[in-house]
Amino acid sequence: MLYDNRVPQHHYQTATLPPRVPEQFVQSADAQLNIEFDGTTVLCRVCGDKASGFHYGVHSCEGCKGFFRRSIQQKIQYRPCTKNQQCSILRINRNRCQYCRLKKCIAVGMSRDAVRFGRVPKREKARILAAMQQSTNSKCQEKALAAELEDDSRLLRTVVKAHLETCDFTRDKVAPMILRAREQPSFTASPPTLACPLNPNPQPLTGQQELLQDFSKRFSPAIRGVVEFAKRIPGFSLLSQEDQVTLLKAGVFEVLLVRLACMFDTQNNSMICLNGQVLKKDSIHSGSNARFLMDSMFDFAERLNSLKLTDPEIGLFSSIVVIAPDRPGLRNTELIEKMQNKLKSGLHMMMAQNHPSQPGLAQELMRKIPDLRTLNTLHSEKLLAFKMTEQQHLAEQQHEMWGSMVGEEESKSPGTWSSGSELGMEEVKSPLGSVSSTESMCSGEVASLNEYHSHAASAPLLAATLAGCPMRHRDQDMKVPHRFRKLDSPSDSGIESGTE
Repeated sequence: MLYDNRVPQHHYQTATLPPRVPEQFVQSADAQLNIEFDGTTVLCRVCGDKASGFHYGVHSCEGCKGFFRRSIQQKIQYRPCTKNQQCSILRINRNRCQYCRLKKCIAVGMSRDAVRFGRVPKREKARILAAMQQSTNSKCQEKALAAELEDDSRLLRTVVKAHLETCDFTRDKVAPMILRAREQPSFTASPPTLACPLNPNPQPLTGQQELLQDFSKRFSPAIRGVVEFAKRIPGFSLLSQEDQVTLLKAGVFEVLLVRLACMFDTQNNSMICLNGQVLKKDSIHSGSNARFLMDSMFDFAERLNSLKLTDPEIGLFSSIVVIAPDRPGLRNTELIEKMQNKLKSGLHMMMAQNHPSQPGLAQELMRKIPDLRTLNTLHSEKLLAFKMTEQQHLAEQQHEMWGSMVGEEESKSPGTWSSGSELGMEEVKSPLGSVSSTESMCSGEVASLNEYHSHAASAPLLAATLAGCPMRHRDQDMKVPHRFRKLDSPSDSGIESGTE
């Protein structure tokens, strides 16, 4: 028995054994392997030396394997540790404190019950090789990232240049338009269809689907600009394809809102369109059920514009919004966090030089990120509410069309109209496309959404105009099967999901 308090008479060492390690800390042979690597070499879990195999339940070297075998076979009780049982067991000093060495052997999972005979199973070999490959790739990524981010000045120049070359509405370009619009305003009447800063006076379309497709087409260049900007951020191309897509899907709307903030003229409660026309805030609200969202977007633009940031600062801030390690679904969060920290330090340095009299301006700008997340969530809720309303509308249209040709069971449930309503909704495209994995890596193009995702991270800008556009050919209000809270309440506090 390993924990026998009796000391063999033939052994001269006397002491108490390390305290028994709780069973939950001892890993069995069937438990998930914790493997440490040095390049392509598996390391000993006890001392870090090169492991010779899988011994007593863990990967260990010959030295630690023999030490543990002697300890359990001879029931050795080692002299108590004189350093508070906190010795660091390494290859060069593993023989100094046998008490702590045995304690670590037990802590990492070595056990006589875990002795295994025969060859290593193929499944375990595959796991080891996969973990080894992942470790190698991670180390290569870290080295490449360190080289990419080594030169701070080059990093800042690259990000700023990418922003200026991919954004068609920088503050320097929009400022003359705002000044001219204030001096000689040319107001656009409340449009009969969707309107936005990129499409102030759209042409009348024949149906809701065509209207959404046109709106999506108008926004495609802006989305492509954000995608191209992200791809040119140093280190972004080193991330896995899955992480790139996750970051883009989650950040497209937020970056667009940051970029378009300069086109919100809060002084006149209006938006400046690219053709110089002015779109009044009340005109956007007309017939809209997203007043609270629009008000929130105007408020955010006002707060961001009040900081009087330069275009290079906006570009760096946009890169920080994209490179966010807290996005759900990311794999290599450590690498992304290193990238963001480097970008943050660069932004702080630039703002300290440009605004020496405002030392807390950078921290105030960072506090705008939660506001962007809130707007993103509210925006997604409006998309979901819009789709549920439109789906019900399509179902009722089909019910009127086919009427007597369908059974009683189908007439009760709108969801049974799979041949029509589902097809119709599959073809309804979001005004902003989601970023496909292939396009984000290769062409950088953006595809229109064919399926609505509840997160709707790359949803349309100005969802108020989307949700508030007139539904043509409606004689009566449609009943929505899901109830959502109103977003136009003055007392609305922010994010709440719809409930069934």
